[in-house]
Amino acid sequence: MSDVPTNDLLAIETILSIDPGRAKCGVAVVEGPAPIAVKRKLVVDSLKLVSEILAIREQFPAVSRLIIGDGTGSATLRRALAASMTDLPIEVVDEYCTSQRARERFTREIRPVGWLRLVPKTLRAPHLPYDDYVAVILAEDYFAKKNV
Repeated sequence: MSDVPTNDLLAIETILSIDPGRAKCGVAVVEGPAPIAVKRKLVVDSLKLVSEILAIREQFPAVSRLIIGDGTGSATLRRALAASMTDLPIEVVDEYCTSQRARERFTREIRPVGWLRLVPKTLRAPHLPYDDYVAVILAEDYFAKKNV
C-alpha cells in the first residue's frame, strides 16, 4: 500500500504539451502538478505533428488533456487536433517569454562541445532546436496556474 494519501493520487494529471511552429513543434508529455515529471520531450516536424501525437497517445494512455501554446500556428493546429482527438480537452495557454526561458534552460542543461565551450554563455546560440523545452515550460506554467 502506498504512503501517499488517495486524494493526492487523484490530483496527478498527465498532459501533452505542444509548442506549435511553422517548421517544427515542441512536444512534451508531462505529469504534475507536484512534482513535475517530464515523461518524454521531442522536437517534431510540423507536417508530421498530428501523426506523432497519435503515436504518443498510444504510448501514454494516461494523457488527459492537450495544452497548446498560443503562438504561431496555434489556431490551425487546434482545429486539426480537435478533428482527430475528440475525446481530449484542448486548452490554449499563453506563450509569453517561454522561448526565452527555454533558451536559458537549454544553455544551462546542454553543455557545448569542442571550441564552443570557449564562448561565454551570454553569447552562445543553441546548437540544437529547443522547442521541446518550450513545451515543458508551457506545461509547468499550466500546472502552476492550476494550483494557484
